Amino acid sequence: NLILTITSSGSGKLSSSHDYPVRGRGGMGVSAIDKKMRGGLLVASFPVEIEDQIMLATSNGQSIRVPVEGISFRSRSAGGVKVFNTGEDEQVVSVACIAERSEDETFEEDPTN
Repeated sequence: NLILTITSSGSGKLSSSHDYPVRGRGGMGVSAIDKKMRGGLLVASFPVEIEDQIMLATSNGQSIRVPVEGISFRSRSAGGVKVFNTGEDEQVVSVACIAERSEDETFEEDPTN
């Protein structure tokens, strides 16, 4: 299983879900990215499949669609690579996953309704 992590500066990475240890309720959490290497706050971190695509939106209204397979695989504690080149006063504010569906998984509408 893959975990996608994206920061406000447009950096991102893929990492294995097995790199993230399970913590109890009293735990302090787990670091998902090295902020010193690429800067920016964490915007999104969620599971993806290699066939999926993601949509990133910025504070200035720009958006871009990126295939997950084009994002570098890194360890949990490593910094990310540039996924989206943001402007000077611009930052990534939203990320959404666009899942690829096979023909077997697509919803067929009932013609009797």
